[in-house]
Amino acid sequence: MATRTKEIPDLGQGVKETPDLEVEAKELPDTTVKRKELPKVGNPENTVMIGGRLVEIKPMKLKYQRNRTAVFYHILEQYPLADILAMTNPFGDGRDGDKALCDWLVAATDDEELIRENIDEIDSETIYRILAIFRRINKIDELEAKLKNAQTPTTGKG
Repeated sequence: MATRTKEIPDLGQGVKETPDLEVEAKELPDTTVKRKELPKVGNPENTVMIGGRLVEIKPMKLKYQRNRTAVFYHILEQYPLADILAMTNPFGDGRDGDKALCDWLVAATDDEELIRENIDEIDSETIYRILAIFRRINKIDELEAKLKNAQTPTTGKG
């Protein structure tokens, strides 16, 4: 029996070049979720900046009206802020001007902690802006105008 040997083909012939295995890095899409800006709450014309935070002034709660804190706006309208802060007992209840102003700001914002933390940094412009908003949202200007019109005698030919 004769053994036949198979010839092994020459691998050197017909060798194909292998493709370059370096893959170009593709830029991956940004998978981070983009935060949507939250919608503004409330009415922007009723907001003031206190301590780097926008605060909406809302209608005065009855608890502040009952303890006579709400009527402090009259004093703010009639006296310069420096004089108010020097007052010793504007309400006759032991509160000095500084305490009365602080109480009114707490009532206007309904946020005691915010006022306590920022009272020394609140400027007079912010206080008077709060006062203007306070008068508008509590309908003080509207009610005073009605009262004034009701007291004005009408002249008519009789």
